[in-house]
Amino acid sequence: MKKIWLNIHLLYRKLTAKDDRRLMVFLICLVIATVFWFLNALNKQYTVDLRFPVKYTNLPKNKILANSPPDEFTLKVNSWGFTILRHKLSMAFSPLVFNVNEFTAGQMENSPNSQFRVATRQYINRLSSQVSNELKIIDIQPDSLHFNFDRLVSKKVKVKPVVSYTLKKQYYVEGPITTEPDSVLISGAESILDTIQFVQTKAQQFKELDKNVLRNVPLESSDAYQTEPGRVMLQIPLEEFTEKQVIVPIRVTDVPEQVNVKLFPDKAKISFMVGLSHFSTITANDFSLSVSYADIEAKKEILTISLNAEPLNILSVTVSPEQVEYLIEMK
Repeated sequence: MKKIWLNIHLLYRKLTAKDDRRLMVFLICLVIATVFWFLNALNKQYTVDLRFPVKYTNLPKNKILANSPPDEFTLKVNSWGFTILRHKLSMAFSPLVFNVNEFTAGQMENSPNSQFRVATRQYINRLSSQVSNELKIIDIQPDSLHFNFDRLVSKKVKVKPVVSYTLKKQYYVEGPITTEPDSVLISGAESILDTIQFVQTKAQQFKELDKNVLRNVPLESSDAYQTEPGRVMLQIPLEEFTEKQVIVPIRVTDVPEQVNVKLFPDKAKISFMVGLSHFSTITANDFSLSVSYADIEAKKEILTISLNAEPLNILSVTVSPEQVEYLIEMK
């Protein structure tokens, strides 16, 4: 039985080997035929569409482009198959350069008009020089280009600082955060600049500040306009603050002539934070406290103190006590 199975196995191997040789011969013949067919096909001329990126240069100096012309041209070209295949296998085409002023003989720059339409077919010869001389351009799509221009203008706008910060204990921002210069010149399309009232600095962040900030920072950029200068000096004035207290008399407003009002107490303590540079210059005379006789007429038993005047450059103002009692005497 084993001998029979061995003979069957040997016969199968012989038949399989014979079929493999036939299959291999067939595949080699097929590959050779395909190669010859492909070479023959490439030796013929074809008309195909190729897409090229476009770069627009030399735009009118006294105008600014307000629209976006097509960023690529589709060229219908005629050439040998080998040439077309080589171009299609290349990863990317070099951009076609559309020299606006040169191609239009300066008509756009010298014309008062703001809208122009140009047919692309008239530039086939000019563009052919930028493409391989092995390719013959038959047609261009799109068949026309539209250029919409706006008047180029300039104006000054304020600079708006964009700042976030934290301060060390007892340090405060002593004045407004400013930039130098406080205004810059922007240039661009008139329709766009009409909507712009200010430009911002790029966002700046500071932590645990304890001294003045003076930093050269960039302005936010935009493709819609140019900014001159593009950087400004950011200034954040800081000062160390300390607590100060003053005793201020309380007056009663709108008191009738025949009435005398006694307050208990008749003075209040005002506490506040003040910068060291202003500490000695601020006195009780810079404050004004009062209560209203109208509250007495309204039968209120306790009068609320109002802070009517206080100096600049102080923070965290408190009045103690906030209310007083009173006694009325007739003159």
